[in-house]
Amino acid sequence: MKQIAEKRQQQTEAELNALKQEIATLKQQNEAVADTHDYHEADTRRYLLDILLQEAGWNLNQDDCIEYEVEGMPNSAGKGYVDYVLWGDDGKPLGLIEAKRTSSSPTKGKQQAKLYADCLEKKFDQRPVIFYSNGYNNWIWDDYTYPPREIHGFLQKNELERIIFRRNNRKSLDLVLPNRDIAGRAYQLEALKRITENFDRQNARKALLVMATGTGKTRTAISLVDLLMRANWAKRVLFLADRNALLTQAFRNFKTHLPTVTPVNLIEDKKITSAKDKNAGSANVILSTYPTMFNRINNQEDAEFYISPGYFDLVIVDEAHRGIYKKYQALFEYFDSLLVGLTATPRSEVHRDTHKIFDLETGVPTFAYELQDAIADGYLVPSQGITVPFKFLRQGVKYSQLSEAEREEYEEKFRDEETGEIPDEVNAAAINKWLFNEDTVDQALRLLMEKGLKVEGGDRLGKTIIFARNHAHAEFIVERFDFNYPHYQGKFAQVIDSHNNYAQSLLDEFSEPQKEPTIAVSVDMLDTGVDIPEVVNLVFFKPVYSRVKFNQMIGRGTRLSPDLFGIGQDKEKFFIFDLCSNFGFFNQEIKESDPKPAESISAKLVKARLKVSQIILDKDSISDRETLEAENQKLRSSLLDNLHQHVATMEKKNFLVRRHLKQVEEFSERERWDELSENDTESIAESLAHLPNGLPKEDELAKRFDLLCLKLQLSILKGTKYFVSLRDKLRDLLDRLEEKQTIPMVKEQLPFIEAVQDESWWSDVTPMMVESVRLKIRDLVKFIDRKEQTIVYTDFKDELGDVVEVDVPVEQTGFSPYQYRKKVEAYIREHENHIAIHKLKRNFPLTDGDLAELEEMLFSAEEIESRDVFEQVYGKDMSLKLFIRQIVGLDRNAAKTAFAKYLESGNFTANQIRFVENIIDYLTQNGVMNPGLLYESPFTDLHSSGLDGVFNDDEADEIVALVRSLNETVDDSSRTVA
Repeated sequence: MKQIAEKRQQQTEAELNALKQEIATLKQQNEAVADTHDYHEADTRRYLLDILLQEAGWNLNQDDCIEYEVEGMPNSAGKGYVDYVLWGDDGKPLGLIEAKRTSSSPTKGKQQAKLYADCLEKKFDQRPVIFYSNGYNNWIWDDYTYPPREIHGFLQKNELERIIFRRNNRKSLDLVLPNRDIAGRAYQLEALKRITENFDRQNARKALLVMATGTGKTRTAISLVDLLMRANWAKRVLFLADRNALLTQAFRNFKTHLPTVTPVNLIEDKKITSAKDKNAGSANVILSTYPTMFNRINNQEDAEFYISPGYFDLVIVDEAHRGIYKKYQALFEYFDSLLVGLTATPRSEVHRDTHKIFDLETGVPTFAYELQDAIADGYLVPSQGITVPFKFLRQGVKYSQLSEAEREEYEEKFRDEETGEIPDEVNAAAINKWLFNEDTVDQALRLLMEKGLKVEGGDRLGKTIIFARNHAHAEFIVERFDFNYPHYQGKFAQVIDSHNNYAQSLLDEFSEPQKEPTIAVSVDMLDTGVDIPEVVNLVFFKPVYSRVKFNQMIGRGTRLSPDLFGIGQDKEKFFIFDLCSNFGFFNQEIKESDPKPAESISAKLVKARLKVSQIILDKDSISDRETLEAENQKLRSSLLDNLHQHVATMEKKNFLVRRHLKQVEEFSERERWDELSENDTESIAESLAHLPNGLPKEDELAKRFDLLCLKLQLSILKGTKYFVSLRDKLRDLLDRLEEKQTIPMVKEQLPFIEAVQDESWWSDVTPMMVESVRLKIRDLVKFIDRKEQTIVYTDFKDELGDVVEVDVPVEQTGFSPYQYRKKVEAYIREHENHIAIHKLKRNFPLTDGDLAELEEMLFSAEEIESRDVFEQVYGKDMSLKLFIRQIVGLDRNAAKTAFAKYLESGNFTANQIRFVENIIDYLTQNGVMNPGLLYESPFTDLHSSGLDGVFNDDEADEIVALVRSLNETVDDSSRTVA
């Protein structure tokens, strides 16, 4: 076996270069082959699997890699041939792959692959990880740990080695205690326990934490990373967030709280994507935004190392909400890892799709600790709402209500230059969007400076965030502040948003209590994820229509800040100034809309072309006008050509495309488009329309013009009511294009442009006539000037109504499992003298009568509410005796009595007595004990081997038996709450 291993390690640099060239050649061959793509097993390997394996770094030319013969198969010959065996450097099998023809389900090879694994394990004393595939769909099965699951590719050698290593070296998560210095609050420890129990006992691979902003989601996640690394569950971790500021903050937290890891922020540190940096792959915590990781996976050729589906052992998703998962679902599906989502969104607002991603029941995350829980426990501060009713912001600007001087200004700025008309009013929606009124902003700033919470003995405004409507609005606010308060020298209030290249620097300064700015005027950038405890004033200078976002924005002020107002004067509340009726909006019972992610213009074009081509097919089957039918068929053929090119140019190695490779290959054949069924059309629209293609980049305006023409053609064919508005929109574009007569390309088409604008041209218009407009005009629309709303500045006297303090409408979920558990545990501790609880604490057995009395006492108590509520929180399989012992602990004297031999005989060493005292301490606190803990800290502090290093074998066995006997007193699986 040693010779086999040495032979496999003898691979020269020249062979590696030749292998890379072979990969490139195979890819070209794969893309050039034109066939039905119904490959038999050998072709599945050649055209599909070989490429995936070579990309993962496997040398398929090494001995015994392909068609490896095994003995012990349950067939007449007793032999079999494994399609692929992936060998380790020690000559043992790490993985095997069973390939099936592309038209077969890969699961057809599951049992065969399992039998091959049995044979290899018998021969090499190591069970390989099992893969089975039809080339398009791949499955992984490490039957030591998890059931089979789909995977988007194959694992690299070191990744398979990690899986094999963990089989014997992965610790039970019950035995690894969290580092309380990272996250030591009770709810954080419970969150960690919920996740680890989910991973370890339930064999789950996903978890979702709902934790209010300011309660330490990131620190809890870092503690989880530390725990999983120490337990040999994770080596590499990916931390994903949707904004750079969140990554910067998380990166600093990793450096501070877990200095043993090597984190890399892909946004700030590009080394990991550079082929020049040989050490880039050494990072074991990588932080990235979603688009950056998308690009990294799709541009692997120039990178120093390959990120396979198994590269990361744990993926953490910060601010995990539905929009993220709908937009980047492919990214989460690519990685074959443990997945943990973090969100501050209240449980009732977490969409069922998000729960589905994490394989959870709707409304039941792995753990929830919400805003009201944290405020009740004193970990966050409550808010005080202040309504600020500006007339203009609620009613708009009405001409009839202005003074004479203001009417003159209104007429000057709002008169239509062409018609001379003056609008009766400007809608409230325009205020701070394109109409900026000086008096409104001046009064708002005055109110903030006078009424806002102040520090330094009331001499200075506390840290404040103003949420502005857009960048122009933010700049206008700062401009008016500097005008009204020039003595602050332009430093007190600053715009912090994405328009500033040094926004992070400004944010860092804002985060420092003694540095300027004091007022941060932000557009979106500070809405979520920014941790600045000193913030005491929030100003909503814009309407917010998402409750999820509203709660996140409120979270900017909830963090504790000790001694903020002086020694012993902690931050106890913060103010929210609502200028735009947000409180009123969220006090209503309004069902929020369910917005879909924005669809690309390319996807819209694909769907529109599909619709037009399908309607032509249906319509022409009953048409009696031969000329029109011929025209429409010509148009349909052109549309199908376009659709074919959209699919045929897709890069097949793109990981988004690979997920639909079978369809992509099928519709890369032009003939297939002539046989489209209704099901085909739906499938293409659903699966292929949104995929990236390799067509040359086109001007966006030209593509939008294509879409307008397609909608017109659709309206003509269907005879819809939208025809007139679509026609007029096209004519309006031509009218504006006519103004560009000096451009030669436009001048050449002027006669045609003029003709199409004429009413008569449209009297008997056909889809093909619209197509002629599209072809002649699409490359000219880029010359049309875009219409932009002119920004208007006014100085009208605004009216400020009564400023009133109100309650902030924070979403209440009505029931908090976390608070319920606290209430139940407090009730049980208060009733320790109940006969049954007294016996359990002192390790006396309970009679059936004792247990019946215990149940009666618990489930009739007002604090417990009912058996149903108890079971909802704790589950039906909870052993009451075990549950209560864990809460009240074991009486110290009872524990000492059990271990009296070791404490009183005088025949044991000081270390042995200290070891037993540690056991008693643990039992007194926790009630029961897993004997495996005797081989973990603090028991390894006395000897690295724990129990076995302090006691001889007989004594160690006796101590384990004693611990188990104490557990057995309450471990009654036959009697549960159900």
